[in-house]
Amino acid sequence: MAHSAGRDGVGSEAAVAAPAAERASPGADPEKRRRILDAAIRTFGRRGFHEARIADIAADAKVAEGTVYLYFRNKEDLLGVVFDECMDGVLEKGRAVARSAAPAAERLTALVDLHLEFIGSDRDLASVFQIELRRSARLVERFSRSKLVEHFRLLGDVLRDGVAKGEFRKDLDPRLAVRILFGAADEILSEWLLSGDKRPAADARHLVGTLLTGFAAKEEISSKGKRAGSRKEPFEARAEGASSGARRPKSALRHRSHPQ
Repeated sequence: MAHSAGRDGVGSEAAVAAPAAERASPGADPEKRRRILDAAIRTFGRRGFHEARIADIAADAKVAEGTVYLYFRNKEDLLGVVFDECMDGVLEKGRAVARSAAPAAERLTALVDLHLEFIGSDRDLASVFQIELRRSARLVERFSRSKLVEHFRLLGDVLRDGVAKGEFRKDLDPRLAVRILFGAADEILSEWLLSGDKRPAADARHLVGTLLTGFAAKEEISSKGKRAGSRKEPFEARAEGASSGARRPKSALRHRSHPQ
């Protein structure tokens, strides 16, 4: 996901490209439009946004070059629709995860899983989101701001709920925690994309479990003279469930992301 957000992961919602529904031509063929979008993802991912041409996308989609312009104004419009429609699918699933009755650690794990699976399941799509959208500050500003704001807000809401319910420590800073979670997932995806490995280095349970339990050994003597492992705080107990093979609630299992 392209990254540009402000306070608590939430920035002012700058002007973005018009919603996809407003761009579609009356009487458009949904199947042909889908072919063009899929071809755009492949072409942008493999050639790069600036090097790609509408003619290349049309050839991949097996349509005439002029047909592309019946559905999209230009190359930038195509990129915007790819981003909007992919993110809309992820956010719809993310809202359901955040509203579920699962423990906060499980909901965090499911939200991070959406991020990792959405990007990590398609290398061409990953190249578009992790590289191409970030080549231009204007593209980041235009396409990613409002969608990323909501993704950050969902993470922040779950973290605050976990603090309020005693699942996470009281002094946890949700704004910082959002950035740590997103930044770690984002770096894992970028490293995977550039390395050529088949899968990212860590999954959501490993990542969230590591962040929630921390790096210190449980038997380490704390600064207060107590054994750090002598008593588990509520958030540590939850994190162990998130990072172990414990059964995930059905409400969280239903929400895995796939490219649109």
